[in-house]
Amino acid sequence: MSDRSLPTAPRPPANPARASAFRKFFLGMSLYLVIVVLEGVFIDADNLSLWLGIGLAVAPMAAAVWAMAHWLEGVRTFDEFQQKIFTESGLIALGITAVASFTYGFLENFVGLPKLSMFVVFPFMAMCYSLSLPLVHRRYR
Repeated sequence: MSDRSLPTAPRPPANPARASAFRKFFLGMSLYLVIVVLEGVFIDADNLSLWLGIGLAVAPMAAAVWAMAHWLEGVRTFDEFQQKIFTESGLIALGITAVASFTYGFLENFVGLPKLSMFVVFPFMAMCYSLSLPLVHRRYR
């Protein structure tokens, strides 16, 4: 057996703009998580004035929007093929979420299924996106 190592494919050069954008995305999402946890632990929602409640409800969303803007900035550094895969996966997730949420809404109205919080929609969409991404990627192999 030889001591020579097997040849490996060359790694693409690092993209500093992408790295910076995704670092900012993770920072924004971390800040979002910290705000939500702190509000959940320290805020008594039953004893808030209307305007303070609105401010506290919107506060974590500022971090989420900031994170989302940097996520988009990072995705824009991808090549056209990677963007196509991301877009197609997102459209599949959007379509499945629309069909599922409307179907469940009709079932709530017509057969009395329990009401679901809007907090269910995004995790469902993210799950659909995560599941569709490898399927779309495999389609183009």
